[in-house]
Amino acid sequence: MKSVVPRGSFASVIGGLLSGFLWLGVPVLLLAQAQKPGPTIRFGVAGISGSNSHPFVSKQLGLFNKHNADVELVAFQGGTQLVQAMLSGEMPLGLIDGPPILAANLAGANLVFIAGNVNTFPYNIVSKSEIRSAQDLKGKKIGISRFGSASDTSARLALEREQLRPDRDVTILQIGGQSERFAALRAGAIDATIVSPPFNLVARRLGFRDLIDISETGIAYPHLHVAARRDFIERYPEQVSRFLKGFIEGTSYWKDPAKKELITGAVARFLKLDRDKDREQLDETFRYYGKIFPARPYPSADGMDYALEVLKKSRPEAKNLRARDYISNRFIDELDKEGFLAQVFRGL
Repeated sequence: MKSVVPRGSFASVIGGLLSGFLWLGVPVLLLAQAQKPGPTIRFGVAGISGSNSHPFVSKQLGLFNKHNADVELVAFQGGTQLVQAMLSGEMPLGLIDGPPILAANLAGANLVFIAGNVNTFPYNIVSKSEIRSAQDLKGKKIGISRFGSASDTSARLALEREQLRPDRDVTILQIGGQSERFAALRAGAIDATIVSPPFNLVARRLGFRDLIDISETGIAYPHLHVAARRDFIERYPEQVSRFLKGFIEGTSYWKDPAKKELITGAVARFLKLDRDKDREQLDETFRYYGKIFPARPYPSADGMDYALEVLKKSRPEAKNLRARDYISNRFIDELDKEGFLAQVFRGL
């Protein structure tokens, strides 16, 4: 199994984890597989992060192969690029948050959510050490990936929770991927940024402050859902079901302490971490996402409603959109009824 994830030490991850990819709107294939019956499922992820490591782990552990699904993973710099690839027909499925998909449907697309993987905001805001509280962010600059992305949405929510007005009290700058944001923080170009665990631990070790854990808000939000082109799932339902079996069985591994070394080893390869030197980050990744990933991976209806409210702030024409019209529980219902969920999550 060949990987073309960028090479380098953990230090190079911080300075330029994504530098090996051609981040110009052109996706780079992460992995290739031998041909199998049925179409290859090209599955997009919106960046390199701990939360996005799950499908890579499932593939590394052979779980897609186990269920006879031919899966090709593709990395993008953000959700906007992933949606564009889905609209073009190049990418039938993707792991993405709610608003970009809802916005695309508002413009006439036919994309639907078929599974939920992270139903809250798995982000931390880290800052310069002299920023001791959220209120100290007033008049400062915070880095996100792109406007309209999950990092943008969650940063704005966190600021509003602290009675700070985004774009007025705090300047929000789009910087790029997680490593680019981290590099900007280290260079002093911004005062704070948003990262996915375990990179909050990296920030602490380098003297930055782990300021806000956004996941503690408890708000339902479709941060990472499996979105699909409706025409693809109608044409190839068996292949989609096989894909989801591998994806969901992979989720069960994150909840099983006996699988910890398998998971952390695969995550280390994905994030280019050293299994010994970076043990703390790998252990935190396993703990954090094992807690967040759901055992019943239905799309979050409440989260989708909230995502629509977020979209309406920038797109008033979305007022008549019904978010739940773009949720399909068909596949998860079938896997639940046939006992697959109970089987893979037994005792976990």
